[in-house]
Amino acid sequence: MKRRLRTVLVLLLTPAAVCQAQDTARMEQVVQSFVTSKTFSGSILVARGDQVIYERGSGRYSVASLTKQFTAAAILLLEERGRLRIDDLVKTHLPNTPAAWEGMTIFHLLTHTAGFAGLQTPPAARGTPIQGEPTASGYIARLEERPLLTPPGETFSYTNTGYFILGHLIERLSGQSYERFITENILAPLSLKDTGPDPAAAAAMSPNAIAVTPNAAAGFSSTTADLLRWQRALYGGKVVSAASLRKMTTPFKGDYGLGLYVRTVDGRRIMTHGGGAPAFANLTWFPDREISVVVLGSVPTVAAPEIAAFLGTLANGGTVTLASERKAIQLPPDVLARYAGVYELGGPITIAVDGTQLAMVSGANKTPLLAESETSFYISNTNLRVEFIRDATGAVTEMVLQQGTRQDRARRR
Repeated sequence: MKRRLRTVLVLLLTPAAVCQAQDTARMEQVVQSFVTSKTFSGSILVARGDQVIYERGSGRYSVASLTKQFTAAAILLLEERGRLRIDDLVKTHLPNTPAAWEGMTIFHLLTHTAGFAGLQTPPAARGTPIQGEPTASGYIARLEERPLLTPPGETFSYTNTGYFILGHLIERLSGQSYERFITENILAPLSLKDTGPDPAAAAAMSPNAIAVTPNAAAGFSSTTADLLRWQRALYGGKVVSAASLRKMTTPFKGDYGLGLYVRTVDGRRIMTHGGGAPAFANLTWFPDREISVVVLGSVPTVAAPEIAAFLGTLANGGTVTLASERKAIQLPPDVLARYAGVYELGGPITIAVDGTQLAMVSGANKTPLLAESETSFYISNTNLRVEFIRDATGAVTEMVLQQGTRQDRARRR
């Protein structure tokens, strides 16, 4: 009887153990490919629940825009305590705002829909950066002198600007410094001893970083272990109420909720955010299986969201194909022709048939798009995937550009 029980246990447990071994071996292979190409150096952690299944490197790193999650959670805590409502007009709490900000709400600041210029705004429309203002209040005063690009609530435009304002609001409404409020209400209760505002981290987030205090948009540094603890606490209901968490994880425009993106990647729902420009940090949560992926880099490249997506897929039991492993196929001319046209993503993107393949065309430059399937294409030696979406009639309506956990949707004109 004991021998039979042991046999049953071996049969039940061995496949899982083998699967996990294969996961970690492939994870290491994936990460090493980025290290070898000198596009990643840093610290990585992958966990299912409380169990760490892959870990590489250690240390404290700048996390740049991952800071926005902590700021959004702080605003929701203030709402729970009756200090504000996220639907409040900004002018309710900052009475001297200009007429153009009349319809702007705290929700618009949280969701990057307040109307400010952002990363995808064409350079000619951005205006010169506001420099030389060391405080958020001084920065806001200069900001109020400028026109909005769009009316509040109309357009998603990712920017640090709204989160600078949110940091200022946290100080005004709590009567504490941003750092003290965050520490007493989030960091200390969760024992996040290696996480918090870090002036050096804020300065390192990009070559064009704006030094504003408090930097509630991109001023934190942290570790992979702390960020795992943060994700498990946040999504486990230990930071904000269930109602607040639903607000945080409900996307408005551009797949953005409050301080994080909510997306579906390869059929899996994720909550994710990158940090840096380029993105050297990434924090992704797969709610269905409570999988957390933390990537903190010291090299300013776009690798972090790509690594996070690959490792997340492997942790979920899927398979991945690296850029060096991709194989192109040939599609008939009539299939290629259905995708030709102009797509809109903060400006026009032209897709044309170029011989036996598609190409992205910009002036005299043509970037070949190689086919992986009838609807999926890629650019050689990159992990960028281009997927064309069709409606019920078969008409192509949009193009989705995916690079790791990042997605951009370009509607067809």
